[in-house]
Amino acid sequence: MKNAGRRDRAITIKQDNLTQDDYGQPTVSSTTSYTHWAEVIYPGSASESVKAYQLYPERDVVFIIRHPNPTADALGLNVSQDQYVNFDGRDYDVLGFEEIGRRDGLRVYCKERGTR
Repeated sequence: MKNAGRRDRAITIKQDNLTQDDYGQPTVSSTTSYTHWAEVIYPGSASESVKAYQLYPERDVVFIIRHPNPTADALGLNVSQDQYVNFDGRDYDVLGFEEIGRRDGLRVYCKERGTR
């Protein structure tokens, strides 16, 4: 694995699941898929967005992880855009992916989630 020494930050891949409570109302529960060691890159500069007439900071982040093994699908080692990344106490929505080399690694492009 190339540049494995730069992957020194632990990130957690999570997914929201919709379930029903005792009254049949939908509730959102989060499940942890797995934890990866990643290199964290903050490209560009931070920006702000306006939601409900309030300013919220936004941050783009690129996480570089090892490429998931396609034969280890039984272990849950796959990444999709309906999942999100938890790093350093913050949640980041997955925007897209880019393969590095020939399965040397995977760039995961993310944007920080606003307050819910």
